[in-house]
Amino acid sequence: MRKPRTPHNDRVRRVLPVGLAIALLVALVVTGDLAPTLRRPESTPQAADRAAPAPLRVAVVGDSLSAGRSHFSGNGLDDESWMTYAEGDGIEYVGGWARSGATPDQMAAAVRPISDVDVLVILAGTNAVRTGKTAADEAPAYEQIVDVVRPKRVIISRIPPYRFHAVGALRYNGDLRSFTESHGWSWADPWTIARDGDDWADGFSVDGTHPAGPAQYEMLGESFRRIILETRVLPSALG
Repeated sequence: MRKPRTPHNDRVRRVLPVGLAIALLVALVVTGDLAPTLRRPESTPQAADRAAPAPLRVAVVGDSLSAGRSHFSGNGLDDESWMTYAEGDGIEYVGGWARSGATPDQMAAAVRPISDVDVLVILAGTNAVRTGKTAADEAPAYEQIVDVVRPKRVIISRIPPYRFHAVGALRYNGDLRSFTESHGWSWADPWTIARDGDDWADGFSVDGTHPAGPAQYEMLGESFRRIILETRVLPSALG
């Protein structure tokens, strides 16, 4: 005997509560009552929102290549001071000593302590070559400059091509680099933009000793800027 069929109205009554439940769930989601459980978690702060590191406090010791148009850095930076173009946006110039014609031993005698120096840049030696002195002769002067300033990091720069004493300048650079590395300091060559082999690139220098003018000093400053900023990853020499 066949089982009696369920009346159509009864099936509708049984299905209807399920449909109501689904409709109610949809309504809750749309109105936002369940939205908190469906939202994505808040995104984490981006790196750009983090505080920028404090500027590097940079001191400079050198000769006319750093002193600028006035021939003495104590008169302030000018358009022929490479530091004019290196400072700002992560680099703070905090002083030092530079005078036209100065040798490293004269710099060592004149420089004074500077508080809390992150990076000391020494660009010196052209006048030592001019006066017949070697890097070995001037080595104690570099050490004294560093001892007086007591920076966290030291950059010793290659001197530029010296057209009138080319062989002496090359020898000085080679010996100065060995001396620098033996002390655990950073050796830098900001002059790659200015050289063609061992001589000046065309148009970069007029007198064979210095950059030609503000445009060339700006390029030198940008070169030094990159070198200085790269020292952030180096450990402090002061511990």
